[in-house]
Amino acid sequence: MVDPREFAAFWGLCGGALAGAVGLVAAYSTTAGTPLARRRAWLNLALGVLAGPIIAEAVTDPLLSMIPVLDMRGVALAIGWMFANNPRAFFDMLARVVRAPFTREGNP
Repeated sequence: MVDPREFAAFWGLCGGALAGAVGLVAAYSTTAGTPLARRRAWLNLALGVLAGPIIAEAVTDPLLSMIPVLDMRGVALAIGWMFANNPRAFFDMLARVVRAPFTREGNP
């Protein structure tokens, strides 16, 4: 039998669903509960559930090959969470990780 916990897509799904659930709780609170906030929260949940596993499966292996000390489950969970919260910030972070070995810090 196949264990889903061995796949990065499962952890990306968990991260995206958790991020979307946190957004739903905030959107349905009494202070911030506007119809626009509720619609946005449902869209963020859908984005996390649909795109979180895809992005986590696509990005986790290359990221782990660059930084081998990281755990696959934590990386995939964080990728699903980040992508559901702010996809633009996710791609900015990914660009920083890829460019880091090529840039020198300190005196030019």
